[in-house]
Amino acid sequence: MDKIKYQIVYWFFTHIFLRRIAKRYPDLFKKWIYDATDSHIARKIMFMRYAQETQPMFEELAYNLKVSPRRVFELHKKVVDALIS
Repeated sequence: MDKIKYQIVYWFFTHIFLRRIAKRYPDLFKKWIYDATDSHIARKIMFMRYAQETQPMFEELAYNLKVSPRRVFELHKKVVDALIS
């Protein structure tokens, strides 16, 4: 049951909450991301993914940042996990 609750919260964070916070309260979003991770690449991923008008796909982020798509997924998940917990 905990896994299902986690998946629901994760989906809500990534599809609704983070996007709204990034657009309406960019200073708060920036503070949360800086508190959640020390990785510059992870910060760039979160800002590129949620603070822009268009939400680029992970493969496009990987190409722009010159890292593997798997690494983009891992860093994104780590940041969202840190924000949830």
